[in-house]
Amino acid sequence: MRTRLLRLCVGGGLVGLLLLSIGVVRASSGDRLVTFKGCVRQCEVDECMGGAVLPLHLRALQWTCESNCDYECQRRVTRAAQQQGRRVHQFHGKWPFVRVLGVQEPASVVFSVLNGAMHVRSWRLVRSGLAASHPMRLWLSVFVVLGAWTWLCSAVFHVRDFPLTERLDYFSAGLNVLYILFLGVVRMLRLNSWRQTRVVALACMVPYVLHVAYLSLVRFDYGYNMAANAAVGVLSNIVWFVVTAQAYRNGQPFWWKPAVLIVLTDAAFSLEMFDFAPVADTFDAHSLWHAATVPIVAHWYMFLVDDARWDHRLEQMRKE
Repeated sequence: MRTRLLRLCVGGGLVGLLLLSIGVVRASSGDRLVTFKGCVRQCEVDECMGGAVLPLHLRALQWTCESNCDYECQRRVTRAAQQQGRRVHQFHGKWPFVRVLGVQEPASVVFSVLNGAMHVRSWRLVRSGLAASHPMRLWLSVFVVLGAWTWLCSAVFHVRDFPLTERLDYFSAGLNVLYILFLGVVRMLRLNSWRQTRVVALACMVPYVLHVAYLSLVRFDYGYNMAANAAVGVLSNIVWFVVTAQAYRNGQPFWWKPAVLIVLTDAAFSLEMFDFAPVADTFDAHSLWHAATVPIVAHWYMFLVDDARWDHRLEQMRKE
């Protein structure tokens, strides 16, 4: 049984690699607007060639005269469209958010920070809630660190969208998704030592390294990246549903929690499907997805710690 499940983990990682052919074009209608292009050209002539100096807080976040012209023209075109009742366009693959102190997507930044804070807050729960000898204590501690890092990268990316911050965001998010699968397999198979766990770790890490290498060295393909993460997410859901069934058979009083949390997490992620223009020029579907996951993170940790305690007691009873 364990061998078949390990093959499932390996196979799931390879499924993502087989999706290399899937691509996506990030087209933005706003980029092609004559009014927008004319506005940017005129701004660059008037401001940039005239030697205009940006405020310190904008320069600190790496805004240049040219990028500031781009932003100001986005806002000018967007305000005109809103006043005339016309649709709001995207620019460079993003909605034209109102920046705050130079921050490009303030709502997503705030919600990313809150998600990260929930991970950091759970450190004490994990460390004090599980004995040092408990096998899950280490893996949940790693989850805290990885989760905090993932949401830090998300916050930085939403502060300013650069190729580096984008890749850090995508790669850390992918690793986080993969680690949740790893945790599920460790829990499902009740792996109690590194000797047992390293096979699962290796089976998950090799496809991830190949994934990052492809995106970094060959081509940064948004469609492939999304498909690979979706494949890992589906595998993770299956594994945690199996954990739910195991908990039910073992008489765990809170056996239903992982299934509910999976459904809630997927429901939060589904907000991405509703790609609407930002409300109040600030809150779009992506930021609301981040907002929805904040309470889910806390409940995941509560379940994981309670489940580890329960499973440990169950193992002790079986030995007696």
